[in-house]
Amino acid sequence: MKNLIFILLSIIILSSCSKENNSEKTIKTDYIVSNIENSEIKNDEKQTENINYTQNGSKILIAYFTWSDNTVVKNPASIDVDAETSASVLSPGNAELIATWIQEETGGDLFSIKTQNKYSSDYNECLNQARKERDNNERPALSDKVNNIDDYDIIFLGFPNWWYTCPMAVFTFIESYDLSKKTIIPFCTHGTGGLSRTIRDLKKLLPANCKVLDPIAVYRPEVKNSKSKVVDWVRKLNY
Repeated sequence: MKNLIFILLSIIILSSCSKENNSEKTIKTDYIVSNIENSEIKNDEKQTENINYTQNGSKILIAYFTWSDNTVVKNPASIDVDAETSASVLSPGNAELIATWIQEETGGDLFSIKTQNKYSSDYNECLNQARKERDNNERPALSDKVNNIDDYDIIFLGFPNWWYTCPMAVFTFIESYDLSKKTIIPFCTHGTGGLSRTIRDLKKLLPANCKVLDPIAVYRPEVKNSKSKVVDWVRKLNY
């Protein structure tokens, strides 16, 4: 009889231990699965954060012309950076600054439009040279080229307003490629002239099947404080 009682007690104790072990295994398993799932979510979030901002898989080029990339300043220390007519002669130029903000927002590729012959670093001399080029409808030769232009669907195109139109080098740029069916998004800096004839003159030279979206014009003295304005403009574009 004692033996029977001992056997029954042994069975009860073993059964209880087995349940506790199974419970422990279940808790541990749930904890591991939960950790794996959380880890996967965090990894997905990190991957999303690293994706460049583009729409519909389009590839973006940000091409810009700026005075600072098209002149040689022999004595940068002599430039008054607070002077309205001098600030954009030093890098980064006004159009370049806006281009970098667009690049940060879209993940596009930057390209500086550079001429073979440089402009004077003197403001008035530079404007006189620009006026002669405009009056003669010149096309200044460029020193660099975008070799894979066909890869781009969208081109942000930046420039200063020179004599109420684009610098002639910008026209050289757009006439150097087949821009058919591409989306062009202009951005302009100015000294009170706004966009003037820039968009009209661009459209005359672009293929008829090009899509030109609403541009932005930023007053030259306000460029450095206009990042939020530029970013807001980019985010509202339907490209």
